[in-house]
Amino acid sequence: MVERLQVMVALQHRNRAVNLAIPIPLLFAAVLVLFGLLALTGFVGQMLVNRHTDHGRLSRLVAENYTLKEKLTHYAAAVDTFRMFMDQTEEMDNRLRSATDLCLIPADVRAMGIGGSLPEDRDELLGNLLNRVHFAERSLAEVDTALSAQSGRLRHMPSIWPVQGWVTSGFGYRSDPFTGRDRMHEGLDIVAPYGSAIVAPADGRVVFAGWKSSWGRTLEIDHGNGIRTFFAHCRTISVGEGDAVSRGQRVATVGSSGRSTGTHLHYGAKRSGNWVNPRDYIISPL
Repeated sequence: MVERLQVMVALQHRNRAVNLAIPIPLLFAAVLVLFGLLALTGFVGQMLVNRHTDHGRLSRLVAENYTLKEKLTHYAAAVDTFRMFMDQTEEMDNRLRSATDLCLIPADVRAMGIGGSLPEDRDELLGNLLNRVHFAERSLAEVDTALSAQSGRLRHMPSIWPVQGWVTSGFGYRSDPFTGRDRMHEGLDIVAPYGSAIVAPADGRVVFAGWKSSWGRTLEIDHGNGIRTFFAHCRTISVGEGDAVSRGQRVATVGSSGRSTGTHLHYGAKRSGNWVNPRDYIISPL
């Protein structure tokens, strides 16, 4: 049986009373509905207040400001990373300019393309970086043009080792192994297994291939620009006078012909007729 709430209402002007019986569950449901309506009214009212008052606009501005701060943090990190990349690019660009005999570009000139100090403002820094990009682009194009013009000269530079082995005697004065007296050693002695391949260190043309007194089987290559390379004590020679050779091409083998104390290659270099240290031209590791 459902419990009910008895309510007696007195009607004075009629001198009578009305007895009401309200089920308890229905009363609870009515209270809950009332509280729900009050909460909904408060929520809607707060939304309207936030939307149409300064307090609402302030809340939205705070949220937008937080979002903007996050974006600025990411933006600043990206700009710093790109700036470091440009620093490395410009350093490499100057190395290439040095290798191609182009004048180096100072950092302050690169900074704005026209000189000046680095800006501190982020927007100015971004503009500065874009200027540096365009400036580096023009500089690298200049390097590319210089490399194309010098490619022929670089192909004729004896820049690789003629044989893989061990240098046992360098360029300069040393004690002669036969006489014991100090004597100028005009090249490098490179020890390698008997019959090892000897390759041309650069493009050129053979100007001598044959026997040369104490040097034994000897090969001489003219690379142009006054530079020649010299190979002595060879076992065999596979090219002849007048032949054109290219860098890395096999031209002879290691031996011990002529006046030699053992199997090795005597490798020399001449510039304008004078003996020079072959190491001055070699850029590859042995």
